[in-house]
Amino acid sequence: MLSDEKVKLIISQSILAGSLSNAELIDFCQIANKKYRSGAPIINDEEYDFVFISELKKRLPNHPFINKVETEDEGFSDEKIKLPEKMLSTNKAFTWGEIEKWLERISKFSEEINVLISDIQIKGTAKLDGFAGYDDGKKLYTRGDGNKGSDISRVFQRGLGILNDSGRGQGPGEIVVKRSYFENHLSNDFEYPRNFQASLIKEKELDKFAKDAIDAKAAFFVSFKLLPLGMGDVDDCEVHFGDLVIIVE
Repeated sequence: MLSDEKVKLIISQSILAGSLSNAELIDFCQIANKKYRSGAPIINDEEYDFVFISELKKRLPNHPFINKVETEDEGFSDEKIKLPEKMLSTNKAFTWGEIEKWLERISKFSEEINVLISDIQIKGTAKLDGFAGYDDGKKLYTRGDGNKGSDISRVFQRGLGILNDSGRGQGPGEIVVKRSYFENHLSNDFEYPRNFQASLIKEKELDKFAKDAIDAKAAFFVSFKLLPLGMGDVDDCEVHFGDLVIIVE
């Protein structure tokens, strides 16, 4: 187990990822992930993905930490409720080479189950940077471990809106804050959007920042059903992949 002092040295880059033992690297990734999921990141997304997770993939590509569903922690409620349907996490890919390997796995699996590769359809949507949840129309749940989550329906009672006022009960999505609003009104007080988003969800009373963002309709729940959608077969994915890469402001 890494000491608090050593964690601080890693964060400050006094100790580099490459000099950590495998056990220390796994430990730090777990600590950083837990802090991120609880709304208190200790490193930025780029450092986590491109330095520490990249190093872990290079050393231990089959380690369970890399492939498991990332839990949306918690600090919400000890009582966990079975989700209406299973919510999966995403495998991250940052290069076209990684996408090609993913497409190769799809092609190989299609042969194993006797399905023509041309019949397989791939769906692409924007990746949101928020807190994942499931809205069944009566309750809103955190993703939790993908099977069980916490009831955070209080966020709607506090006035949190839904993108385009499109109504409740649209299944999985994420609680987000507009990037432009964060940069103009919150970035001086919160290092990352994730820190702020946590304040919307926690059981404690809303602070002024959260109330103002809700009143300004800058924080809301976005159902994945409302996101721009690209769809096609494997060949379409290879040819038009760049068209699916968008930035949502």
